[in-house]
Amino acid sequence: MFSNKKDIFILISLSLFAFLSVMWVKEVDIMEARNFISASEMLQNSDWWTTTLNGQLRFEKPPLPTWFTALTMLITHSKSETILRIPSVLCSIFTVIFLYSSLIKIKKDRLLAFLSSFILLTAFMFIKLGAENTWDIYSYTFAFCASLSLYLYLMNGNNKDLFFTIIFLILSFLSKGPVAFYSVFIPFVIAYFCTYSKENWKRKIIFIVLAIIIALAISSVWAISMYLSHSEYFLGVLKKESSTWSTKHIHGIFFYLDYFIYMGSWLFFSVFIFFKFPSKKEDRIFYIWTIISLIFISIVQMKKKRYGLPIYLISSMTIGQLCTCYFRTPYEKLKKSEKILLIIQQYFLIVVIIMSLVFLTYFSYIEKEISFVLFLLYIAIHLIFLFTILYKKFNYAKRIIIISGLIMLLLNFSSAWVFENKFTQDKLLKFKIPVSQEIVKNNSPVYSEGFDIEEVWRIGKKIKELKDIPQEKEIFYLGDNINDKLLENYKVINTYEYQKINHKFTKIYHLERK
Repeated sequence: MFSNKKDIFILISLSLFAFLSVMWVKEVDIMEARNFISASEMLQNSDWWTTTLNGQLRFEKPPLPTWFTALTMLITHSKSETILRIPSVLCSIFTVIFLYSSLIKIKKDRLLAFLSSFILLTAFMFIKLGAENTWDIYSYTFAFCASLSLYLYLMNGNNKDLFFTIIFLILSFLSKGPVAFYSVFIPFVIAYFCTYSKENWKRKIIFIVLAIIIALAISSVWAISMYLSHSEYFLGVLKKESSTWSTKHIHGIFFYLDYFIYMGSWLFFSVFIFFKFPSKKEDRIFYIWTIISLIFISIVQMKKKRYGLPIYLISSMTIGQLCTCYFRTPYEKLKKSEKILLIIQQYFLIVVIIMSLVFLTYFSYIEKEISFVLFLLYIAIHLIFLFTILYKKFNYAKRIIIISGLIMLLLNFSSAWVFENKFTQDKLLKFKIPVSQEIVKNNSPVYSEGFDIEEVWRIGKKIKELKDIPQEKEIFYLGDNINDKLLENYKVINTYEYQKINHKFTKIYHLERK
């Protein structure tokens, strides 16, 4: 028990380091902006049930991630983008710990549980998406946890695990509808049926079906409520979303086959396990689950890199099985292909470390972007890692595996620091002109003939599309030049420089009726 607590402490500490080192760097994109704006409007309108975006009804996504974000705003009294990413980070860390605790119960193997969780928290795409407060991380991780809970129920028949399956499915449905149910949960069910005999599940199948129906029914309450309140608008959104999945971001069936790259430092391990079918029957479920999930997301026409998150979640366990084998098998008894993989990984890490040293040296000595003390700290850590993987006499495989994960965390941290200093503070990406408080505090509406939704978040106020001449006495107008018809009715009383979300400059005009 003490060892388990120690593992959990290590996993939480590494997870915090992984996410905190990058969550403060990235700027808001359109997905985060939509979430943040809707959360802000929830608090402004004192309406947590009917979601809006820029004052318009928004039914494209379920409300759970927005509820989490609004709750964070309410508790912290902050609209800092870093603070508002806390919910997605906590969700990601919870997934890492839940994976660890579930695998201990499923496989009765503490080492496998630790290594699988360690691999997940050090996978590049998982870190990236976990540090962004969008719908995807919630939907996929909750469906993943639901699958693990169902696995436990199928093994032990414990009703508590079936209850958790229902809860996680409800959370997943309320995050992004049936997307993750399709790409994570159903592939797991198929993989389980392919791996285990009918005797393992035939008496439980009716309870599983009932659990899914209950989860669907409870999670549908919000959608049904919105349909009953705004039926025509809701059906219009549903039709538009259905069309989107077959008309936008269309890519070929092999789009996700480069997922190996987004595993980061686990690139070669993920390639190896993809072509290595497990010899033991009980180890095959994770492999089959990965392959089926990959097939499921590949046959959907609409594809984005973040939609490949199921593969990173599931393959962490298949890579974990391989790494567990390395930990327990003497180097001399490894197969030739397994030895070659270790050697390739060793040289890969050496190249990565040397390139990172060159990168840091350039920015420290030539560009002066980081302090000398911090530079020395980075150099020391890099040299320790380099020595660790070059030393072959003791626990060679173990050291290669551990350093593979740690180097990903180090690279994320060091590159984030340099990025912040070089690009944000070096005036390339930093918002040099803050939004004037006169605009923020003034109750006059903002109009524009063309704007990105991110501008609503940046300005902190709703933006109305200018179609006709407004009726208000005072307004703000966002744009390079003022409409001639607008000038016939309004006079300019002030002009503000404004830097848009893409860092280009424009103006906001304060207008008053003539």
